[in-house]
Amino acid sequence: MAMPVSGLMQDLGTIADHIEAPDGYRVEIIEGKIVVSPTPLGSHALLASRVQYALRGLLPAEWEIVQYVTLAIPATGERYIPDLAVLPSSLLTEEIWKFPSQEALLTVEITSPSNAETDRVKKPRGYARGEVPAYLLIDPENRRWTLFEEPENGVYRKQMNVTTGDDLLLQDPFTGPLRTSVIG
Repeated sequence: MAMPVSGLMQDLGTIADHIEAPDGYRVEIIEGKIVVSPTPLGSHALLASRVQYALRGLLPAEWEIVQYVTLAIPATGERYIPDLAVLPSSLLTEEIWKFPSQEALLTVEITSPSNAETDRVKKPRGYARGEVPAYLLIDPENRRWTLFEEPENGVYRKQMNVTTGDDLLLQDPFTGPLRTSVIG
């Protein structure tokens, strides 16, 4: 007898909870597979920090930008660990480590050679299924920033591309454009 998908994802979640990843690695569940990947290099973390700093100046106080938290996608049982996530401050005071994806205002992924295809193809689908209003994909190698918005039925209906140096317009409650020129 075949196991229902929800049961399978629940089992994967239990397995993922008990994996002792080597130092410097993180565990995610992406499209029905447990993925153990290295944490980012310094240049990647520096870019994430600069984006976080730039976003902070564009948000009201009730939102926080956090690095490397686990977002749970209820519709699929997947778990993603974005480079950055914008979450309500009130949610971050709770003693939880898996945050509901639909609570995120924005997720940010920065491509690395080892994960670029996942960030470009799999994660937009996952974040859309998780009803994250906006997903920002930063591709430093190609100097491209792609903002996905308006998730509907597991896909983002709107996509905007800019090159590093251009301003990226963000929806309310962001109070202005993200100036990619000062981030690099």
